[in-house]
Amino acid sequence: MQNKVLSSRNGALILLLVLVVFTLLMNIGGFQGNRVLPWLSYIIIVLGIMLLVTKYGKDLNNSVSFGNLFAYGFKTTAILTIFFVAFSVLFYMTFPEYKDQLLEISKQNALKDAPADKREQMEKGMEMFKRFFWVGMIAGILISFAILGALGSVIGAAVAKKNPNAFQDDVNQIGQ
Repeated sequence: MQNKVLSSRNGALILLLVLVVFTLLMNIGGFQGNRVLPWLSYIIIVLGIMLLVTKYGKDLNNSVSFGNLFAYGFKTTAILTIFFVAFSVLFYMTFPEYKDQLLEISKQNALKDAPADKREQMEKGMEMFKRFFWVGMIAGILISFAILGALGSVIGAAVAKKNPNAFQDDVNQIGQ
């Protein structure tokens, strides 16, 4: 019986669901100012891609190459990125108070860490950050997800069992 292969799109949707729940818990729970918890989302992405890549290899009876596994992982990452950008835009447009909270927390953190003589520059920088929030958010998601997805894909492809010549071995056995 043949295993049903999890498509890149469905794998991305599963990982998106986990990230959406995590993001909602972070925002609704009031953990936006926490400097440690956002790192957990990066770990979720890398581990999620790794698990999806290894599952993909198992679904194909390990008759895949490193390149096939990496391509699957990175394709899944690309789809996940598109969905997460759409979710983020919809979330912050639907609930602008969370966007305002995020901007205020960023401003407080920047001013807290800034020397007294640099506070005016920090204020101007925060105004610029506020003005270009959408561009910065989308670019940040694109860049971070690309890096994290590539990392998860490489690790997952390296860890997964591979036997890219399994089909050739089967043909050789039949011919003998």
